[in-house]
Amino acid sequence: MDCFVPQDPYNMERVFWLLSNKDGALVKKMMEEFQLTHAHTLPDNLRKQLCEVLSSGSVSDEGILETMRRCWEENRYLLCPHSAVAVWHHYNCPHSPALNRCYVATASPVKFQGAMNRAGLTIDLPETVRMLDKLKSRYENLERSPDWCKKWEQRLRYKIQSFS
Repeated sequence: MDCFVPQDPYNMERVFWLLSNKDGALVKKMMEEFQLTHAHTLPDNLRKQLCEVLSSGSVSDEGILETMRRCWEENRYLLCPHSAVAVWHHYNCPHSPALNRCYVATASPVKFQGAMNRAGLTIDLPETVRMLDKLKSRYENLERSPDWCKKWEQRLRYKIQSFS
């Protein structure tokens, strides 16, 4: 039996936690409901707060690459393609000077050599990253059981610990 696993908005858990006044029980309940039903309706107060502090949009692949180049040229800062989506929004969407914006770049551009190359940017890979190509890789397929979705985290933790 295959199990459909939707994209889990794990980063949203942090946002919901902050906006709900750090109500971990509420966030846990919401995320569990989403995982079970693949849908969730936010409480009105949380939805209103979310709309006040977050915005969304999309950008083309070329826009991402151009933003990566521009950020490097103007700031000598290398963006990963994910962070470039947010910075593209900053560069291209008007905003009030009184409105503070915050963009958190959590991924290293080192992880995205293909995008860096397409943007015409080069990066000196740290020795620790260059060594990864020389390390032996290993993997193990986890067998699926009828209830594997319910137990995947426990099984994954066990497997990781067994390699340590």
